[in-house]
Amino acid sequence: MGRKTGIVRVVDDFGRIVIPTEVRRVLNLNHNTLTEYFFDDERRAIMVCKYRAEECLFCSNPEQILNFKRFYICIPCIHSLPALQVFLERLERERTDVANKTIPTKKKMQEGKVTTLTRLHKAMKENPAASQKKLAEMLGVSPSRVSQLLRHHLRE
Repeated sequence: MGRKTGIVRVVDDFGRIVIPTEVRRVLNLNHNTLTEYFFDDERRAIMVCKYRAEECLFCSNPEQILNFKRFYICIPCIHSLPALQVFLERLERERTDVANKTIPTKKKMQEGKVTTLTRLHKAMKENPAASQKKLAEMLGVSPSRVSQLLRHHLRE
């Protein structure tokens, strides 16, 4: 359910509870911040959360909103963030790479795997007592890759 603070508050005549300053600071609950209240009948508890309205986290603009890692951010604010801009540019480059087919195809990757598997098979015949680590050194791959190849080869 969260952390327990051990602060006691009295419910006033109007049914209001004052949220302690320490808790408001931790939750970043400033004056006029929208909050949601959840009730757990089983635990007999009330949970207070900051309400995430569909408006920009930075400028409170309700238009052109994108959901980015559980936060709503408008497109103008995204374009003003340098790190996000770099991320978006990288995504665009990856999309163009896929469109230009500069990424190796599955067939090419499988050919390399078959070649490595053939080399492994040959090394095992020449050195039947060699350990997985020694085979990996001979092939120039990691011991975990040798294990992968052996498991895959045994499945076939």
